[in-house]
Amino acid sequence: MIAPVASRLRTLLQENPSRSNCSLLITGHSAGGAVAALLYAHMMSTTVRSELNHLTGFFKRVHCITFGAPPVSLLPLQKPTDKRHEKSLFLSFINEGDPVPRADKTVVSSLVKLYASPAPNSICNLSTVSNLVLPVQGKKSKRPQKGKSNSWPPPGPTGPMPVWNIPPSTLSTAGRLVLLRIKPGTVGEQNIEGCVVTDEQLRGVVFGDPMCHMMNLYARRIEILATRAVTAKSFS
Repeated sequence: MIAPVASRLRTLLQENPSRSNCSLLITGHSAGGAVAALLYAHMMSTTVRSELNHLTGFFKRVHCITFGAPPVSLLPLQKPTDKRHEKSLFLSFINEGDPVPRADKTVVSSLVKLYASPAPNSICNLSTVSNLVLPVQGKKSKRPQKGKSNSWPPPGPTGPMPVWNIPPSTLSTAGRLVLLRIKPGTVGEQNIEGCVVTDEQLRGVVFGDPMCHMMNLYARRIEILATRAVTAKSFS
C-alpha cells in the first residue's frame, strides 16, 4: 500500500508542481477509513523513513478525515503535537449506533454469543438499568380465545433483569473522535449535533444499528452541520 500511494502522489506533483501549495486530504469510509488513518499516521511519523513519509513535506498540510472507521491500534493514533502540524486535521466521525467503530474482536465475539443465546425469561426495564440491557424478543404468544383469558398480553415471569456486561476492548479508533447524534430530547435529522468524545468513553458503550454505518447517512449529516456552520445557525 505504501509504494503505490507514494508513486501516485509523486506523479501528481510531477504533473503539476503547484500542487505543493495545496493541502493533501486522506479520507475513507469503514475499512477505507482504517486504511486512511494508517497512511496518515505513516506520513506524519517522525520515526519512519519511506518515500511516502518523505512526500509529506511536499504539501502545505496533510489532513485525514474518516467516517465509521473500525479500531486499528492498541493506543489511539493522534496527529503530531509539533507546531508545524498544529493546523493539520485528524478527525474520525462516528454515527451514534454505528457498530463498526466498536468492532473490536472481543466485542464482536461477545455480541455473537449474546445473539445466539436463548431468550431471557425475565422482563427488562431499560430505564432502571445502568449497564447495557438487551431485551431479546422470543416467539409471539398466540392470542387467547375469547372467554379463556381476561388479560392480553399475558403477564411475563418476574426475576432479575438480564444484563450484558460490556467486554474490555483491545483496539482504539484513530483520530479525534466526533460523535454524530440527534440532540437528546429532539427528533429529526435537522437536530443533528457533533460531540467530541474520548476513546475511553467510546469503550463504555455498544452500538448495534447497521443502518447507522451507511455512508449516505454520514454525508447527509455532515452536510447539515456544514450548512448550519456557514449560515451561523449553530450559534442561534
